[in-house]
Amino acid sequence: MGRFLDRLSRDDPAYELTASDDGYTLIGRAGHEDEFNELARDLIDNAGNEFVVLPSSDGQVGYERVFIIPI
Repeated sequence: MGRFLDRLSRDDPAYELTASDDGYTLIGRAGHEDEFNELARDLIDNAGNEFVVLPSSDGQVGYERVFIIPI
């Protein structure tokens, strides 16, 4: 994992982090939508050759979850 993914935390108030054999799932927490949307955009912008990001929309203008698959 690269440095960008090393910043993810299980204790972050903006999202719930779940790890699996295939990667990570981040689910935004209620009341922290702006923070989670900013993180999702950062992940999308910084994926590069390190990981693939598959965001899921909240049906409006933000994200509700993000799947991260390391390359």
